[in-house]
Amino acid sequence: MKGYSINHWLKGIEELKVVDLPAPKCPANGILCEVKAIGLNFFDILLVKGQYQSKPPFPFTPGAEFAGVIVEVGPQAKGFKVGDKVFGTDAQGLNAYAELIPVPLSSSFVFKIPEGMSFSEACAIVSPALLSPQSALNFCFYKPMIYPTSYTAVYQRALLQSNETILVHAAAGGVGITAVQFAKAIGATVIATASSDEKLEICKREGADYIINYKTEKNWAAKVNEITKALVKAGKKRWVGADVVYDPVGLINESTKCIAWNGRLLVVGFAGGKIENVPANRLLLKGASLVGVYWGGTTVQQQERVVETWKGCLDLFTKVNPATSKVFRPIIFTDESYVGLESIPRALAALGERKTYGKVVVELPNTSAAAKL
Repeated sequence: MKGYSINHWLKGIEELKVVDLPAPKCPANGILCEVKAIGLNFFDILLVKGQYQSKPPFPFTPGAEFAGVIVEVGPQAKGFKVGDKVFGTDAQGLNAYAELIPVPLSSSFVFKIPEGMSFSEACAIVSPALLSPQSALNFCFYKPMIYPTSYTAVYQRALLQSNETILVHAAAGGVGITAVQFAKAIGATVIATASSDEKLEICKREGADYIINYKTEKNWAAKVNEITKALVKAGKKRWVGADVVYDPVGLINESTKCIAWNGRLLVVGFAGGKIENVPANRLLLKGASLVGVYWGGTTVQQQERVVETWKGCLDLFTKVNPATSKVFRPIIFTDESYVGLESIPRALAALGERKTYGKVVVELPNTSAAAKL
C-alpha cells in the first residue's frame, strides 16, 4: 500500500514523500479500514520534525484522524461489519497517512458515520483525545481537539446561557468556529474576531451576530464594549462587556478590558505563541473568573466525561443552525482542494502558514490497496 513513513526527523514538511509500505494486518480484536479522508492538524508538522513533546519510535506513520470503510473485521471484534463507514483515531494517534489503517477496538475510538454525513465531515469532528487514558496522557497535550474542546469550554466550564454574550477569538479557526456553533445552538449572542474579512465572513455564515477584524480594529476591546453597551440599552443583557471570552490565541490580558461583571475568561490555547501574565487586579474588579480548558487532561482526570462530551458533540449535528436554517455541519476548508496522499505536504504548508479556516481535510480517491489484501 501507499503511505508515509518517518525514519528520521525531517527539516521541513517538504521532505515528506509517499512510499510503498507493507499492507497492515487486521487486529484480532479490531478492524482494518480503507482510508477515505484524513484530518490534518498543526501538531502533525511538529511531530514529523521531532518538535512535538511526544516522539514515537521510528519508523512511524503520522496522522491522527481518519474516516473510511471497513474492509476486514477481526474474529474477536464486535459491533462492526465489512462495509461499515466509520471515523475515529487509533490508540496512538498515528497511522492515518496511509491507504489502510488497522484499528484495535480495545484501545482506540471508532464510531459509525452518522447518516447523511460525508467522510470529510466525519473526519473533521474526530478528536485525538478520544484515546485510552494512557494514550491521552502521552499524545494529547497540545492536539487541537476540535469539537470536544469547545463543548467542554462552552457547556461545562463557562456554563454559557442563552441570554449571555460570548466573545470568540480566532473564530474562523478549527476550535473557534466550533465555539461559534455551540454558542448559537444555545441561543447566545456571539461576537467573533478574526484576522481577515474573508475569515469573518465564515463566522457570519455560521451565525456570529457581530464581527471584528482585530488586525484593522486595533482597539477591539472598546468595540466589544460598544456593542454590548447597545445590547444593555436595548434590554438584551444586564452588564456591559462579554459574559464569556473564548481565547485559543493568547488575548486574555486585552480581553480583561471588555469582560462583563461575573464574566468567565476561558484559556483554550496559545496559538499566538505567547503565554500571558494576567493582571489579577482586573479579575478582582470585574468579579471575573479565569478558567482553564484542557480536554486532554479531562480525558485522564475525568474519564466519565468522555462519553458525555462526545454524545454532546454528535447531538449538535441533529440541531438546526438558526443562521442557516440547516442542520449544523463541521466546517471544512474548501478554498483549495486536497486530494490524494501526495497533497498532504501542500495542505500542511497552508495549515502551518495560517491560510486556512475550519478543518483541513485530505480526501483519498478509490485505491486498489484493499483489493490486494
